[in-house]
Amino acid sequence: MKKWQKFLLITVFVFAFLSSIVLNIPAWMVGSLVYKYSQHKLDTINEHGTFWNGQALLIAIDKQGKTAVPLLQIGWKIKLGLTKFIDINFNSSNQTIANASLTKSGLLVDNVNLSLSLDQLTPLMDNLNSLSLSGNVHLTANKLLISNKMQGNINVKLDNVASGMAPVNPIGSYQVAVDLSNIGINVTSDSDSTINVTGVGTINGLVLSSRVRDDKKEQLLQFMTMLGIPQADGSYQLKVF
Repeated sequence: MKKWQKFLLITVFVFAFLSSIVLNIPAWMVGSLVYKYSQHKLDTINEHGTFWNGQALLIAIDKQGKTAVPLLQIGWKIKLGLTKFIDINFNSSNQTIANASLTKSGLLVDNVNLSLSLDQLTPLMDNLNSLSLSGNVHLTANKLLISNKMQGNINVKLDNVASGMAPVNPIGSYQVAVDLSNIGINVTSDSDSTINVTGVGTINGLVLSSRVRDDKKEQLLQFMTMLGIPQADGSYQLKVF
């Protein structure tokens, strides 16, 4: 065999070997990216498939890193590109729930459309966990930039929130707006909520002010005393985190 033929054979073998490694990068690598760019708030377990096309259970992690809460089973498909170094489509039950692209500017997240139950999220907030909250959570977001300089807004709708500790249910529906540019949080209530809740803060500290509808004050007096600290104006103050 001639030298050029040996060289070509070795080159083909090396290329095939490296291609096999790249194509079979394990699925847990996606979890590593999710964990990093969510600032250690999200991760994956029970991964199947590969880095390029796989499935896993998405979990949320509390700020101490001690509690992991299952959120949903997700799938993903990853493509490589030039301006978008990595482009990821996340899906659940055959529907897109988010698109994420890794660029030189950071991680771009778009088309977020995710529904969960409230009881999946309350274990991450110690002050609310004891209230046995339930309800529907709908999260939407577009054009988020996650980098050293964060940009974009996340909108969360909490519908028909109820508490296993309250004698009157549901207690209301609420909106939570998160501004990534300053990590600000703004909480408002639907006008027909039994318990009206408002609050402005950040992920480092959020205090809510709540008021009960006049015709339900007596029924919810004990619950509200447990919920927060009574104020001189008749409202109750609750520190979420």
